[in-house]
Amino acid sequence: MKKQLIAGCILAGALVVYLLVQNSHLKNENQILIEESHAEDQDIVVPSFHEEAKTSAQAFIEGFFDYENQPVKENVESYVTQEVLSQLQFNNHEGIEGKKDLHVSSNIEDLSIYFGQSLDDRQELLVLFTNRISFNDVDSRAQTIMKLNMIEQEGNWKVHEFSFTQY
Repeated sequence: MKKQLIAGCILAGALVVYLLVQNSHLKNENQILIEESHAEDQDIVVPSFHEEAKTSAQAFIEGFFDYENQPVKENVESYVTQEVLSQLQFNNHEGIEGKKDLHVSSNIEDLSIYFGQSLDDRQELLVLFTNRISFNDVDSRAQTIMKLNMIEQEGNWKVHEFSFTQY
C-alpha cells in the first residue's frame, strides 16, 4: 500500500510539473500573439478620402442639373475634364428649338454623395439625388444614381468619367 501511495505521489508530482511547464509555454505563446497583434494594428492603413473631390462633384452636379431652359457650359467647365465636357449637351432640347412659348427648368433635391475607392490623385464617388424637371409648368421627378470618377489636375478636382441612371 505504501508503494501505491508513493507511486501516486510521484505521478501527481510529475503531473504538476508537466502542467507548470505547459502553462509557461502557453503564457509565452500568448505574449507573442499579443505583440504580433499590436504590430498589425499599427500597419493598418485607414483609407483616405478627398473632400475637395466631393466639393467639386457637388458643384458640377448643381451646375449641370440646375438650369432654366438649358444647362450652361460655363457653370460646369471648371469642374470637368475636356473629355467629359465634350460628352455633355448644352444646346436646346431636341424638338423644341425656336419655340419661344416653351419653358424648361431643372433642379436637384436630396443630394447625397458617398465616397468610393481613392488614390492620391483619384476619387470615386456615388451620388444620389432627385432631379425635378418642369416642362411648361408640368413637374416630373427622376431619381438619379450617378457614379463619378474624379481626378486631380493642376490642384483642382475634376470629373474624369461619369455614368448615371434616372428612373
